Amino acid sequence: MSDLKHMDEAVSVLNRVDTQVAMLASAENGLERGYAYLGYLLLEVYEMQYWRVHFDSFRGYLNGIAEKFNRSAGRLQQYFLTVRDLSDTFTRPQLEGIGITKAIQLRQAKDYAIVLPSNVVTAALDPKVTAHELRKLIAVTLRMPDDEGDWMDLGFEFMVTPEERITLEAAVSAAMHCDPAIKSTISKPAQMKEVALRFAMEFLGAHSEPAD
Repeated sequence: MSDLKHMDEAVSVLNRVDTQVAMLASAENGLERGYAYLGYLLLEVYEMQYWRVHFDSFRGYLNGIAEKFNRSAGRLQQYFLTVRDLSDTFTRPQLEGIGITKAIQLRQAKDYAIVLPSNVVTAALDPKVTAHELRKLIAVTLRMPDDEGDWMDLGFEFMVTPEERITLEAAVSAAMHCDPAIKSTISKPAQMKEVALRFAMEFLGAHSEPAD
């Protein structure tokens, strides 16, 4: 990073990242656009190793941005990974049009399909198809052998504080590992269904009224 021209390029991209993160941080919750652009900037920082200007690692760089703008480093990495993993299927304008919520669902779908089915891609690009509808289509289209029953959406997506995140992640981990442990070889949706069922049975066992 000693070359003056490369240093200038690096600083320029890093400044654009700061500007974009600041803009998104100041916007109202629920903003769907602008994240793809940020993801592409972070991808450039990663691939060109521009993070070396001020940090020893890319993770350290993300942590630095997160602290500066009161954002989650995990969320910033999610934007970066979403763009990285979907750039072989969608252009930047397409990803901006899709919005971050649907884009994250598409990236998760690639855990089960290296190449996204054409009907999923078409639905993702259709602005009339909601994130809820896309999530259902992905689940039905990429149905795993261990995914039994009919589709159910509990709508478990919400904003959390760092303390709440720790509590929820600890609860999920406890449910995953209590005897008998949930198998990591089954699909992620099947794992989370079992977690939800364990939560439900634990709550009902503790609070349901005894039958007369």
